[in-house]
Amino acid sequence: MHWFLDSLEYTQIYADNNVFRKNILFVTVYVDDILICRSDKNKILDLKIKLSNHFEMTNCRVCKHYLEMLITQNRTLWMLILSQRIYFIKMLKDFSLQNVKAVITSMKLRTYLIKIIRTAESELITQY
Repeated sequence: MHWFLDSLEYTQIYADNNVFRKNILFVTVYVDDILICRSDKNKILDLKIKLSNHFEMTNCRVCKHYLEMLITQNRTLWMLILSQRIYFIKMLKDFSLQNVKAVITSMKLRTYLIKIIRTAESELITQY
């Protein structure tokens, strides 16, 4: 798949080598799952045709779930909402933490944590 997207002049983004982009069309590839994101449906259709000429594919239409994330689209407001709630609940069950009580922390929004390392010569502060 990577070689094929390269041949169509898609480039891998720096943050994740499974995400490709060409202008403002994004393609994510994870094992045998592909997600195509773009507001222009004709560009998406064009890419789907090219992919289906080289790979066996099924068209699942609008994506509701991807990699255990719930995807909600609001086309009028141009919003795409991703929720990892399903994944989070699964992780809680895997570690037998599904019955723990939620606690609101007293930490303020945008609080930076710092690690203080004391040495004999000086005091160094490293931000996380």
